[in-house]
Amino acid sequence: MYRFIYLFLFSFLFAINLFSQINTERYRLDSDSIGFSGIADIEITAITGNTDLQIIHLGGRLNYNWGESYTFLVADGGFGWDEGEQIFDQALMHLRHVHSITELIQAEVFSQIDFNKNRLLTERELIGGGLRFRILKLNEFKLRLGTSYFYEHESYDVPSNSIHGSNLYASRFSSYLTLEYEIKDNVKLMMISYIQPQIGKWEDFRVISDNSFIVGLSSVVDLKVSFNLRYDSKPPETIKSTDTFTKFGFSFKL
Repeated sequence: MYRFIYLFLFSFLFAINLFSQINTERYRLDSDSIGFSGIADIEITAITGNTDLQIIHLGGRLNYNWGESYTFLVADGGFGWDEGEQIFDQALMHLRHVHSITELIQAEVFSQIDFNKNRLLTERELIGGGLRFRILKLNEFKLRLGTSYFYEHESYDVPSNSIHGSNLYASRFSSYLTLEYEIKDNVKLMMISYIQPQIGKWEDFRVISDNSFIVGLSSVVDLKVSFNLRYDSKPPETIKSTDTFTKFGFSFKL
């Protein structure tokens, strides 16, 4: 049931973005104008690790700028084919509100739902909040640091005798560093890294790295090549700790 809800909501948001993206930094838009803006991604993905297949990846964001704050909704999903059978592999929806406290500091609150079939994750919900710091902003270089707390619930499709467990609750600390470098006009490099340890069980942590090389083809279309890495120190017994994603695709801006 949840998967059909995710699919419907994602398809709706993606259609809005085309005619008018669980890494939200990649979808942030620097806009000074009040009102709506959006972005949509279409990518072809090669995956290694727990999965060896090719998928079409769709992502999008719908943003509303209030002036001193902004709210955005990110949707992300993947479609693939495994031995001729079409699959809906994973989906995510992330809602976040950001308020500027000063020129350098922002407060954030967020919630998220997602699932990932290949990691045996059937359902995940989380809610949290924290601070984001604009450490450096030059004409061609930006550096951001974020730190937050979130509480999550995860359900896994694992046997009842699994050591990992099928129904997990955890409080996590999350920190991220974002580097954005404009090499020259319409050519940009973005590097984003997260670490998310479980509070009180610090040996249980995740590392996420999202790196993109972006070339602007026009005012509304970008060409993008990205490499992503995800490491989980405590995955289910049959799941590998590391997954990598190599993506090639296009971003459409509103």
